[in-house]
Amino acid sequence: MPPRLALFLGLGFVSYTLFTERRRGVEAASGVFWPTLWYMVVSSRMVGIWLSTWGVPLPGGGGDATDGSIIDASFFAVLTIVGLSILARRGFRWGVVLQANPWLTALLIFMAASVIWSAYPYVSFKRYIKIVGSVSIAMVVLSNEHPMEATFTVIRRVLYVHLPMSIVCIKYFRTIGVSYDWSGSASSWQGISTSKNDLGQVAMLGLIYFFWEIKRQWKVKKWKNLHVLYLLMALHLLKGSDSSISLTAVSTSVFVMLMFFRLQQLRDRIDKARRFVGWVFAATAGFVLLIIVHSIVFFSEDSLLGKMITTFGRNITLTDRTNIWNDVYGAAKGHFLLGVGYGGFWIGRMMNIPWNARMTWVLGQAHNGYIDTFLQVGIIGVGLLAMTLVTTIPRLTRGFYDNFDFTCFRISVFLAIMYINVTESTFLRGDHHLWFITMLILWQVPPDAVPSFAPSLRRTAFIPEADFVGRHL
Repeated sequence: MPPRLALFLGLGFVSYTLFTERRRGVEAASGVFWPTLWYMVVSSRMVGIWLSTWGVPLPGGGGDATDGSIIDASFFAVLTIVGLSILARRGFRWGVVLQANPWLTALLIFMAASVIWSAYPYVSFKRYIKIVGSVSIAMVVLSNEHPMEATFTVIRRVLYVHLPMSIVCIKYFRTIGVSYDWSGSASSWQGISTSKNDLGQVAMLGLIYFFWEIKRQWKVKKWKNLHVLYLLMALHLLKGSDSSISLTAVSTSVFVMLMFFRLQQLRDRIDKARRFVGWVFAATAGFVLLIIVHSIVFFSEDSLLGKMITTFGRNITLTDRTNIWNDVYGAAKGHFLLGVGYGGFWIGRMMNIPWNARMTWVLGQAHNGYIDTFLQVGIIGVGLLAMTLVTTIPRLTRGFYDNFDFTCFRISVFLAIMYINVTESTFLRGDHHLWFITMLILWQVPPDAVPSFAPSLRRTAFIPEADFVGRHL
């Protein structure tokens, strides 16, 4: 098939899916255009990259991290202003929300304060603006009159575009959809994302979401549900190319689906379901701690952790990640307590370490979200992040009493993000799609924070009066 015809057909299919949403009986919330645009960009490629791909000449962006892209900076700044304006029109009460989320608020305040001791304060400040933007856009979703439907609408519409267009680019526009290693002998699928790992994360989210949607509507639609096709697309992209797949995304998907099925068996035993989630969270947190220890004290393949790692098809170095962690710990020496400042580590040649024999791979992350948090905001920041995660689980599980399936979805995504950050880095990254999803899960928005919508929110049947967040996401 000619590439242009494939592109035309792909766009036609996406348009049909989007414009027939309500006709197909899919619940959709209004007022989520800007959050959808934000999520579409952070889950694919920056605006400046797309314009450059299409041959549009761009100002700025000389390749230095201290320069950045004027186009992208403008995009995020405009959407941040738009988000804050929408919240102001709704009479959104920031003080109420911040008081209801003390640990997350403390983490964000500490990140802002750390800009002061960053070696690159201006760059750190610009990166923090993206954090502010991600929070404000997430609040636009959570303060919607129908927050649950708004959350699903944003996720679903982005997946409607991302999955089919990634397949089109992989097959017909390979300069966009496929990347190669330095030798050109191994290829990996990246679709309209920037890497195989990002594409794997999007496919994983698609697998979780569409499986949940299909199950929810199975009695009415069965195999006639269009989401079955999207589920197959997610599985196809999750598989990846023959020479390179995202093992993190695949193992996370297996972990999440097993947990989801087990929770379904406990539908009529909610107290037991809550205890089960508590044990899974404890096991996940324990695994995270083991990996952190492994990054400092190297375990052998014969150890318990070594056997766990090799069982999932990885070598004991986690594809050389332990070597990376050893290097970045050395570069961050002397910044144990406070870190080098938010957004201030992966800048400059001393910290942005060229990391292979040919000096062609320049690191931009530690491939571990917890270690990246430590590098930027020190052990204090890690402690604040840990307390935020720990206090989220009991709040989420209370939602089992009101909307069991939706709570399963939320907890599955939350634990998936915790697990992914063992070998990838999504925490504290304002322009990363999983950070945006994390914001939707972590923030608690009390009903009196949105006075214009509070009456309708209180009438929502699946929202418990004692725990507003459980109603919302």
